[in-house]
Amino acid sequence: MKKLLWTLFLSLILLSACEDDKAWEPYSPLNTSSLMALYAGQDNYEQFRTLIKEGYDEENMKRMYQIVKQAYSDNKTIDTFSIVSFENGKTVLVHLTPQVSEDEEFLIQDIIEIPPEMTKYINDQLLEKYKE
Repeated sequence: MKKLLWTLFLSLILLSACEDDKAWEPYSPLNTSSLMALYAGQDNYEQFRTLIKEGYDEENMKRMYQIVKQAYSDNKTIDTFSIVSFENGKTVLVHLTPQVSEDEEFLIQDIIEIPPEMTKYINDQLLEKYKE
C-alpha cells in the first residue's frame, strides 16, 4: 500500500512538472533524488552524472553512481532531509515533506537532534570527500 501511495504521489509531482517540462530537471530535492534513483535503476550513468555538481572527477562520480546502483531496489522511499548546524554546536536533522500544491512547498514533518558524535562523523566524512 505504501508503495502504491508513493508511486501515486511521485506521479502527481512529475505530471504537474510536465506542464513546464520540468519533470526531467533537478528542480527540487525530491525531484533530484527521484531522478537519481530512476537513472541508477535504468543503469543510465550518463543521465545520472548530469545530476552531480560540477567539479567532481570521473572517479568520484562513478563511486557515487555505484553506491546508488548497488543499493537500488524497486521498493524505495525518498525522503528529503536538511541538516542545520547552529553556532552553539547543536545540529538537527529536519525531515521535510513536499506538499502537492501550486506552491510546491516543503513543510517540516519532524526534527531530531543529532548526537555530537554523529555530527562529527558526518562532518569528517564530508571533509574527507572535499579533500579529494
